[in-house]
Amino acid sequence: MARRYDSSTTTFSPEGRLHQVEYAIEAINNAGTSVGILAKDGVVMASEKKVTSGLLAPAR
Repeated sequence: MARRYDSSTTTFSPEGRLHQVEYAIEAINNAGTSVGILAKDGVVMASEKKVTSGLLAPAR
């Protein structure tokens, strides 16, 4: 039933939820860390690349 209400960012579902906003928050929570630094002579950007391999053991 939610499919009818998740195509627009301004359409509320019958439960009063904005599905597009919830999808955006979930994407942010699943993303890696990124940082950007603006200097006088340029820009530095760094981003974490999350590795998703079934062969890796989870960190303790």
